[in-house]
Amino acid sequence: MIKELLIRGLIAGALAGLLAGLVGVVVGEPTIDAAIAIEEAAAADAPAPSMAMADDDAAEVTRPQQKVGLVVGSMLLGVAVGAVFAMAAAWAVGRVRGDAWQRSVKLGAVAVAAAVLMPALKYAPNPPAVGDPATVGTRSTLYLGLIVLGLLLAGAAWSTLRRLAEAGTPPHIRQAAVGTGVVVVAGLLLWLLPDTAGAGDFPADLLWEFRLASAATQATLYAGTATIFGVLSMRADETTPRATGAPTTSVA
Repeated sequence: MIKELLIRGLIAGALAGLLAGLVGVVVGEPTIDAAIAIEEAAAADAPAPSMAMADDDAAEVTRPQQKVGLVVGSMLLGVAVGAVFAMAAAWAVGRVRGDAWQRSVKLGAVAVAAAVLMPALKYAPNPPAVGDPATVGTRSTLYLGLIVLGLLLAGAAWSTLRRLAEAGTPPHIRQAAVGTGVVVVAGLLLWLLPDTAGAGDFPADLLWEFRLASAATQATLYAGTATIFGVLSMRADETTPRATGAPTTSVA
């Protein structure tokens, strides 16, 4: 079963990565081109580069190559995301309520909330010419840390729902209580975590467009993986006899 789920996840992730890469090229690359133009204009008055720097510039990857790399990189990332999603789907069997499609949708919603929504609210990505290059490591660490905290929050919410269900708490009460708790804790995390440097004089409308495009690309990757995985799982269930046995209590 694990092997089948893993293959399914790899296929779903690769296809979702391809789709996300295409979304990034269509909606994200124009804003990057505009940001690069602003960066080049700001550097127009800079001193002439040395010969060594000129050689480095000649060896730079071209923009068309970067766009192709974006699609290929998105597919590779999608494969990794699909593998992790498959493991999560295997864990969810008997633990998360619903059929294969419903479980995939729920897992996808958690992934989008933890890996896209929360980071976008606190550590939204910046285009070229925005931010101090010396702080890239710190910002990346904070970004990934917030994703991990979001996933841990989702796990804690599921565990709490399960305990309340075992205690006989009515569904509407436990769902409302846990939902409120998740919103409050997420808000506290976003408030307590340190801020990063602002965008300075960079045009606000272009920055907003870039961040929306980035969020759309990431959401396509995670939501696409969940959707394709769910569809593939439904097809597999239609052709596979159902196993018998007592399922584990599901609450979500």
